[in-house]
Amino acid sequence: MLTFAHSTYFHDLLAGFSAGVVIANSKGRVYASNPAAAALLGETPEHLAAPATARAIVGRTDAPRRLARFLAAPIKHGRKPEPLTCLYRHPDGRDRHLRLSASLLLENEKIFGILFEIDDMTEIFDLHARERAMLLGIQAAQHERIEGLGRFSLAVAHQIRNPLMVIGGFTGRLLRRHPEGDPDAAALSMILDGARRLEDVVRAVSRYATRRAPAPIMADPADLAIRAMAAARTRTGLAAPLVLDADTGLVRLDAPLLEELLTELLANALEAVAGRPSPGVITVRWRRRDPGLCLEVTDQGPGLPEDIRPFAFDPFFTTKAVGVGMGLPIARRNAEELGGDLELSSGPDGGCLAVVRLGGR
Repeated sequence: MLTFAHSTYFHDLLAGFSAGVVIANSKGRVYASNPAAAALLGETPEHLAAPATARAIVGRTDAPRRLARFLAAPIKHGRKPEPLTCLYRHPDGRDRHLRLSASLLLENEKIFGILFEIDDMTEIFDLHARERAMLLGIQAAQHERIEGLGRFSLAVAHQIRNPLMVIGGFTGRLLRRHPEGDPDAAALSMILDGARRLEDVVRAVSRYATRRAPAPIMADPADLAIRAMAAARTRTGLAAPLVLDADTGLVRLDAPLLEELLTELLANALEAVAGRPSPGVITVRWRRRDPGLCLEVTDQGPGLPEDIRPFAFDPFFTTKAVGVGMGLPIARRNAEELGGDLELSSGPDGGCLAVVRLGGR
């Protein structure tokens, strides 16, 4: 083999490889390399054969210990190592991402050498870096757009609220001066109802557009559910039995965000069971799910029809005769700010099932 390794044919064969190739004997001494390896490592073939050069090359990487173990695996342990990717500081001052793999050269089932292959992965890494920068740029632009829309929405809501308060206030005063049955009283009542409904829209838009960073604290999920149910009953003027199943103990989360989310879900559940011959119960279940927390709200209402399910989280979408249609969008927004998601589906026994999955806490 040694005679063949010094032949012209062998060196011409090595030169034909586009990847860098370095061949060492069973003791780790380099006895052959190709021009591609010399160019990738920034050393002449003669220098690559010197042990001092090998130590210098190892020292130019970002992972000298891992590279040393990679090189020692076939020499000391007689096994093929897993491919290794490292950052290499070329003598010309530029960094290159190199991928190294090794193959054992066997004769009569004995190792007589090791072939190291070196591939330059710099262009691929640079491409991934450019793609990542582009995606981060897109995300930043989207975030800025969302923030801009939020500021715009708050500004519009503020501008509407001021004249709305004047309209509602003076309409109320005029209405008090007209006795019931007065033709003008009916018209004034319609104006006042419209002003109040518009005020509800402005309030919902303000809540939806206002964002803040979560502030996690240790909280009792059962207590959050009880408070959210009380708030939902007050808002809707409706009532239904609550079944609470919470065996998680204290959890770390943003309590106001989650309570607001739960209030929206429970208000929807109360409205879903209202007016039914047998309203049934509303169930809130908390479970720890690796790696986080799962919250389920189930009602025994008519359920969520398939034809409106795709639009359930669209702002201002509502099936009610009088409604704003911002409860579920706010609930989903809160779930996302808590690092989770919100999904709606049919319950196991009918009705609607809302599932909130929160990340690890």
